[in-house]
Amino acid sequence: VRIEDWSIRFDGDAVTLEATDDGFGLQLTLTGLDRIVAQGDRGLDAKGPEPGNASYYYSAPRLAASGQIWHEAGEPVAVTGTAWMDREWSTSALSPELAGWDWFALQLDDGRDLMFYRLRDLAGGTSPFSGGSIVDAAGRVTRLESDDVVLEAVRAWRSPATGIRYPVEWRLEIPAYGLELAVEPTLDAQEIDLSVRYWEGAVTVAGRQSGGDGRSEPVAGVGYLELAGY
Repeated sequence: VRIEDWSIRFDGDAVTLEATDDGFGLQLTLTGLDRIVAQGDRGLDAKGPEPGNASYYYSAPRLAASGQIWHEAGEPVAVTGTAWMDREWSTSALSPELAGWDWFALQLDDGRDLMFYRLRDLAGGTSPFSGGSIVDAAGRVTRLESDDVVLEAVRAWRSPATGIRYPVEWRLEIPAYGLELAVEPTLDAQEIDLSVRYWEGAVTVAGRQSGGDGRSEPVAGVGYLELAGY
């Protein structure tokens, strides 16, 4: 798949990404496409009660990445890390009474992967069609319904370019799992101002995992947050 000098090349379980822009470029090879999560109902993810307001949606939440990046005239820098790929497509996704969404994709350091999106209605409430999944280190997937996850916006940031306030810092809890997470942006200014304006960027995760014996352990991670419709 190519757009000018940006490309994605698939070769079995490996994917190579190449992209360049003014003074910046990257080349990455990703592996791990054998771990695919079909979101929603076997990949069909309803976004409302009306027929057609849904998407096909799958994730590859834990890809091993290696390659290089470069900036301006400097030498290329070798990098390694973990990536997340989402693929979602539809003809019509949202019900007309929905204003937008808050979407989290989190890789925890204990090997679990957490995806959850909160669909917001026009009054700011949570749509019952919100949902997501949690994947354990062995790849077992559990569906998350709208009332399985408790979200609280902690801090907002106002864009100096557009004047829009985005809730960039959150508390996320999954009571049934004893999981409590603080989600914070790596930097506040991650607004994307294109034909559609939204905030989308990197976050860090820190919190606690409580067990049935009353003990709790620290948990941390990294991830991605998307805020649309503000």
